[in-house]
Amino acid sequence: MARKRANLSDLLNDLTFRVLYDKFKLICMNAFEWENLPNGIKERHIERWLFANGKAVFFDDPDMGLMCMECQDSGRVNPYGDPVGYRAFGIGFQRYITADNCVVIENNKLRIPTDQFIMFYVNKLTEAERTMDVNVKANKTPVIILCDDKDVLSFKNIFKQVDGNVPAIYADRALNIDGMTALDLKAKFLGNELMDYKRSVESELLTFLGINNSAVDKKERLITDEANANNELIESFFALQLEARERACKEINAMFGCNISVKRRQTVQKSVETVEEGEPV
Repeated sequence: MARKRANLSDLLNDLTFRVLYDKFKLICMNAFEWENLPNGIKERHIERWLFANGKAVFFDDPDMGLMCMECQDSGRVNPYGDPVGYRAFGIGFQRYITADNCVVIENNKLRIPTDQFIMFYVNKLTEAERTMDVNVKANKTPVIILCDDKDVLSFKNIFKQVDGNVPAIYADRALNIDGMTALDLKAKFLGNELMDYKRSVESELLTFLGINNSAVDKKERLITDEANANNELIESFFALQLEARERACKEINAMFGCNISVKRRQTVQKSVETVEEGEPV
């Protein structure tokens, strides 16, 4: 059975979602800076697994040495509900590690992947973006002219002259002007309202990610109290992620004799300090 060919609207829907999703995923992947990682362990791998899976496992493999891999709970738990072991896996690699011989790097205390939050907000942003596209096209819809078949060509030529800025238009006396009706669809332009909604959703998402953002119109300025309140919320959300990573670093260093550390990337720190210093947003 032949596959049904996707139409242009479906392709644009998918493309819009993917572009917005990748945009915010890149922001998340660049938020933290890891230092002194063992050879072979990359910062982007850790952040990718935390983003998609909510956790990663750090362990000492007898054959490969120190490793950090994507993982799944073993299924068995201790009396506190924590897994007693994990299955670490990668391309062509799989290993079971007991909880006593590894450190789990958490994305947050609930081990929730950032991915599902991005999906939730990007779906809203995609709807707003595509609605704007449809609304703009609706405003491009020309006036509909109802006339007799024999007059269609005459009216086409008339409007060609109008479009060409001709100073005077000549028409046949037999042209049935009285039999012509013009329908103006008058689609309301909603671009400004939709942009405000989109900015609001984007601001909420960036705040959750701990990234400074302008939650007000560019013409306005945040007063000190508002800036501080906004900054405190940003800091609280960012701390949920940073503290989980810092805790993992301490445990890894204690268990494996490493000197790993993690911090807010300088570009992200600068954006938050801008608000703290009282600069206009």
